[in-house]
Amino acid sequence: MSFEDCLYGAPEPIFNESVPGVSHHNFELLPGKGIESFILNGSTTISIEQTGCDQLVQQFTFSWESVPSGADSRYWAKRAIQLFGELGQLGAPYLSFSAISDVLSQQQEKLQPGDKSIQLQPGLYFKIEQKRKGQKAILIATLYESPPASG
Repeated sequence: MSFEDCLYGAPEPIFNESVPGVSHHNFELLPGKGIESFILNGSTTISIEQTGCDQLVQQFTFSWESVPSGADSRYWAKRAIQLFGELGQLGAPYLSFSAISDVLSQQQEKLQPGDKSIQLQPGLYFKIEQKRKGQKAILIATLYESPPASG
């Protein structure tokens, strides 16, 4: 798929190596998607897959070492809020991530791993999923626009 006729054009990197706290940055434009990866503050590996043409979808995959045993859905919700807060602290261009973190903390009781989405603002939704791979914790956060209502 090419992005020529897309409302937003081709995906572009959100972050870059010159941002303090971002290291090992890489961005690749593939057919139908852009994939960006980097290490945040030396400890969290982040991969962002951007897809969609007129309805954007950004899937953030965060991974880090060691999950406390007995980590429940509250742990994953708090971690999502914390990670988006950290992204928002990287500088002025990233303040939207702080805003996401703020909305998530206001709706923390609704934020649970699984298929349920929460609405961040009209037309913008967010959901999280959790995985573990050995000692690695993996949190997948998906930010997406709802398709416009037909009619």
